[in-house]
Amino acid sequence: MELALAVRDVLLVPRCAGCGEPGSWFCVPCRVQCEPVAHDGRLPIRAAGAHAGPLRAAVRRLKYGGEAGLAEDLGALVALELARDLARGVTVDAVVPVPLHRSRASARGYDQAFLLAHAVAARTGLPLRTALHRIRGGRPQVELDRVARAANIRGAFVAEAGSLRGLRVALVDDVATTGATLMDAAAAARAAGARTIRAYVVAVEE
Repeated sequence: MELALAVRDVLLVPRCAGCGEPGSWFCVPCRVQCEPVAHDGRLPIRAAGAHAGPLRAAVRRLKYGGEAGLAEDLGALVALELARDLARGVTVDAVVPVPLHRSRASARGYDQAFLLAHAVAARTGLPLRTALHRIRGGRPQVELDRVARAANIRGAFVAEAGSLRGLRVALVDDVATTGATLMDAAAAARAAGARTIRAYVVAVEE
């Protein structure tokens, strides 16, 4: 599958998902419009920008447009936010994607969170750990309101006991809307022994 995606991305001429200009998946002018967002709380969340404008369009095309090549450029933006935290003295031991259910990943042809996390790990030099597994598909979160999203995702993730023991983990996903998905993934990581957990996403709903 990865080879097929790579061949496709070489054959297709990238066009910016934000403005449509040819030459890259997400061009520099669109990138500079992204203002990083930080939400602190029980689960700190860092985002490359708000879920609006060019960034929203790019996330949509990554998730629903079959444009896996976008994960490299968007992952680079997420990696920058993680790198900023590392420079401030935050310690992270591993990058962990928040996975799709395998049925949805199969239908889509790829798991965008894995691709984003892979790009983040490559750019920060941190190990990638695919420790989380989604055991319930549920309805797409985008179709639900805040209360329904929390119920829909509850208990959806598991990890092998001890697989993250003592590790300070950076969860990576595409979008944080209500935070329900990230919180459930964080609970599974915590149950697997993670010492601390922070979340890094492309965009956050404000």
